[in-house]
Amino acid sequence: MKLKKYSRSTYAILFAIPIMLCLLSVSCKKDFLDKKPDKALLVPTTVQDFQALLNNLTIMNAAPSLNMIAGDEFLLPDDALEYLDISEANSYTWEPFSSERLLDWETPYQQVFYANIILEGVDKLPNDPATQSQRNQLKGNALFFRARAFYNLAQEFSKPYTKASASTDQGIPLRLKSDVNIKSVRASVQQTYDQIITDLNTAKTFLPKKPALNTMASQLSVNALLSRMYLSMSDFTNAKKAADEYLTADNQLIDYNTLSASGVNPFPQSVATGNDEVVFYGDLISALFNFFSPYINPAIYNSFEQNDLRKSLLFVDDGTGNFSFIGDYTGFTYRLFGGLATDEVYLNRAECLARSNDLTAALKDLNLLLTNRYKTGTFTPIVSANADDVLARILLERRKELIARGTRWSDLRRLNLEDKYKTTLSRVVKGKLVSLPPSDNKYVFAIPNNEISGSGIPQNPR
Repeated sequence: MKLKKYSRSTYAILFAIPIMLCLLSVSCKKDFLDKKPDKALLVPTTVQDFQALLNNLTIMNAAPSLNMIAGDEFLLPDDALEYLDISEANSYTWEPFSSERLLDWETPYQQVFYANIILEGVDKLPNDPATQSQRNQLKGNALFFRARAFYNLAQEFSKPYTKASASTDQGIPLRLKSDVNIKSVRASVQQTYDQIITDLNTAKTFLPKKPALNTMASQLSVNALLSRMYLSMSDFTNAKKAADEYLTADNQLIDYNTLSASGVNPFPQSVATGNDEVVFYGDLISALFNFFSPYINPAIYNSFEQNDLRKSLLFVDDGTGNFSFIGDYTGFTYRLFGGLATDEVYLNRAECLARSNDLTAALKDLNLLLTNRYKTGTFTPIVSANADDVLARILLERRKELIARGTRWSDLRRLNLEDKYKTTLSRVVKGKLVSLPPSDNKYVFAIPNNEISGSGIPQNPR
C-alpha cells in the first residue's frame, strides 16, 4: 500500500490498467447464477478433476473486500477516490450504490457452484477403497468452501444475526445444487446460519486434523471458522467450544521478536514457505482501493505502545506523516489476508471467557498473545478484576491484531447490537464529514442488479 517515486496519479494509471482489464474480462463472462455455463468446459469426472477445481486459488480462496473498505481501519487520500469504481468509492463513503455486477457477490457464489459440482460428482464416483481418503477430503473441502462462501456473503448481504428476528430476517440464497436452472430464493438469516453450521460439522467428519497444505481445509480450519461464525452470532458458548478444540490441536504463535522491521512485509509468504499461525490461506478480492495509498486510521496506529513490535513491523511511514500497512499475513505486497489464523482464535476465546466472567482464563489467552507481540522482557501482563475493562481491552486488541482481514466489519455489526459498544463511524471526505450510524441499513450491501432482475429476489432496503 506504500507508493514511492511516482505521483498518485501516475500510480493510478500503472495499477488501474491491469486491474481494469482483469475486471472487464470478468464482467464479460456469463453470469453462472443466471445463465447455464458451457458444460463442455466443465464435466469433471475424476478425483483429479475435482481436486483441480479446489486448486483454483484465485477463485476458491478469495474473500470479499468491500467490507474492509467500508470499515474504519483505513483512510484514503481524496484524490484517489475518482479512480475507484462506484462499489469501492461508495463503500468507502457509505453512500448507497446499485451495481450491475459485484465480485463480492459473484465470487462466493462461484465457490458455491464449484463446491456443489464436487459434492454431486464425488457421490457418483465408484466406491473404490483406494480412493476413499481422497473422496472424503474432496467432500470435506467442498462443504468447508461452501460454508465459508455462505458465511462471507451473509456478512455483507444480510442483516447481522439477531436471535429474536433471525427466523424472519432476509438471509441469502442457499444454492445447494449445481443446476443453475433452479431459481434462487432468499433463505432467512436463521436458515443461512443453520446451513453453515451443518456444512461445517459435516465437513469435519471427512477432513484430516491438520492440512497438508494450508490452501486446503482441515478440522483446524473448520473449528476456526466455526469460532468466528458463532462469535458473529453472539453465541459465546459455542464460539469458545470451537476455539477450545482448535487450540487443543494447535496453539502456536509467532514470536514477533524473530521478525525483521525492514520496511517490507516481515512475514513469510503463507503459501510458499508458511506462516506458523495461518491454518487456512485466503486473500481478499483485489481492489483498486489497496493501490492508492490508504493509510491506517491514526486512532489505531496511536493505540500501539512503543514496545509493541506490531507498531514497527506492521506499518511504514508513507512520507506524508501517515502510515501504510505492510504486515499482512499473506506475506505478499498488495494482497490482503482473508484466511484463518491462530491469533484470531485466541482472541475469540479470550472474548468468550471474559463474557462468561472467567477473567483469569481470558487474561491468560490475551497475555500469551501480547507476550509474543512485545519486545522481549518489556511486556507487563495485564491484571484486572473488572470484566468490562478486560473485555474492552480484548476488543481493542482485536482491532489492532486483525487489521485488513475483513473481520472488523463483522465485529462492528455484532457489537452495534449492544448499547455499550455501539459505534458511529465517521471520516472527512473532500472536506465533508460523512458518517455511518450503528445498525444503519448501509451495514447490509445492495444485492447486484443482475441477480435481482434474473431471480426476482427482494432487494435489501436502502
